[in-house]
Order: sequence, then structure tokens, then C-alpha cells
Amino acid sequence: MKRTPGTFYNHADQAEYVALSRVADAVGVPAHVITNAISNGTLPVREICGCKCVAVTDLFEFKEGAK
Repeated sequence: MKRTPGTFYNHADQAEYVALSRVADAVGVPAHVITNAISNGTLPVREICGCKCVAVTDLFEFKEGAK
């Protein structure tokens, strides 16, 4: 499977993650929307290997809820 810069796969929980700096581009929304979602707890952030990330599954749920 090809990985793009800013994506991670965590073998411990079998999940794929996107670096926080790439989340707005991956979802296609302005950065302030992502910042607000993280601030109010809608979008959980995890740290993997020293990089703050958001799970891809959480991004799908966020995008579906935003519509």
C-alpha cells in the first residue's frame, strides 16, 4: 500500500492516521473548522511517534457530520 507524506499506520490498533498539519487538506475544509472541532472535542487528536495525528475513521465521521 502506498503512503503519502503525513499519513501513518499504527499496527497496535490497526488504524491509519493523518498528521494534524495535513488534516484540513485531506478533508477539504478550511483550517479554522478543524481547529474549532479539535478545541470543542469533536475531533480527537492522538500522538504517534511524536507526531500529532487524527484517525482517518474520525475524519470520515467528522466529514459526514459536517454536511
